[in-house]
Amino acid sequence: MPKILIIDDSPEILEANMSHLTGEGYSVTTADTGMKATAYLNDNQYDCIVMDIMLPDIDGYALCKAARSVTNAPIIFLTCLDTSDDKIKGLMTGGDAYMTKPYSLKELSAHIHAHLRREQRNIRQVQLGDFFIDKKKRLIQTPEQGVLLTQREFDLFLLLFENLNRVFSKEEILKTLWKDSLNINTVAVHIMKLRRKLDFAKRFIGVIENDYNSGYYMAKPNASDEGNT
Repeated sequence: MPKILIIDDSPEILEANMSHLTGEGYSVTTADTGMKATAYLNDNQYDCIVMDIMLPDIDGYALCKAARSVTNAPIIFLTCLDTSDDKIKGLMTGGDAYMTKPYSLKELSAHIHAHLRREQRNIRQVQLGDFFIDKKKRLIQTPEQGVLLTQREFDLFLLLFENLNRVFSKEEILKTLWKDSLNINTVAVHIMKLRRKLDFAKRFIGVIENDYNSGYYMAKPNASDEGNT
């Protein structure tokens, strides 16, 4: 059951949102101050956070920034502040969506559902016990070590990892991943970086190999102990 934290100083709004979302199948926690919300966030994990900006003790923008230090859950602002500057500030401080009051309860639940669905697509994939790939953070983690990849490195890794033993030419990789680049050497450079960064995890993910200079592929785990350089 997805866990939702709602932060608002209006008892009526908290009650209405809690009643509606509970009926939708969510587990809902409410907080009427920023301090209470901070305590909840420090002690619990939530799948989505809905927060007002005008709180009695902590500015909602500041609360959003603080929340981002402990959670990657989607944050939806729900507030009466409706200027473009307010919306931009909310999104720039870490919010994922911005709704203004008055609002529809159905629209709120639709926003929550959409963000939870998006998070589900990015959920970490656990393989072989403690080994996992976190798509959102671009993290490759073994029981002993982990590495964060750049977006382009991670895109290349996923292309090869999700198509084990399939050979991709440099031109195909370039066209598939980096339409904004015309330099074919970009592929070789990123392959070299990936091999170096992922060497520690080869027994879990495999090794990037050359196919007689026609392209690259990810060999299945344990198929080879060393990758070509």
